[in-house]
Amino acid sequence: MHYKNLTLLILLNFIIFSISYAQDFISIKSKSNLRAGPGQQYPINWTLKLPNMPVKVLEKNSTYTKVELYDGTKGWIWNATISEKKFYMVIKDTYIFDKKNQKIALVKKNVLFDQLKCNEIISSEVYCKVAIDGIKGYLYKKNIWGISQFTQ
Repeated sequence: MHYKNLTLLILLNFIIFSISYAQDFISIKSKSNLRAGPGQQYPINWTLKLPNMPVKVLEKNSTYTKVELYDGTKGWIWNATISEKKFYMVIKDTYIFDKKNQKIALVKKNVLFDQLKCNEIISSEVYCKVAIDGIKGYLYKKNIWGISQFTQ
């Protein structure tokens, strides 16, 4: 009987832990320092100045979160400067396409947006349905940073 309770408790802890990391991307609220370690005693490697920039969560403690930027840069940011709001970033100049795979508009690298629905197949490529500055269409999924593995 105790084994069943213990197994259930372990399973419940695993599910809660998995859910807490289900949102593996967050965004920067405002200017944020990217530090070499989790504390003010560590040097600042970069200053992030792009509000709403998505970053990937690698590790988290009570005051700092270790993140990865779209270019692979890693560091620690203060939790007060992050938001759980989802934003996405175009990582290279690309086009928004319509359902017929026709180009609608050019989108430049580092453009941010917050509306996304992925896993649309057009011409054997995976696209995400987006709305950027009033323009609705599709972007190649591989050209977008900030998409969680759980995003549909």
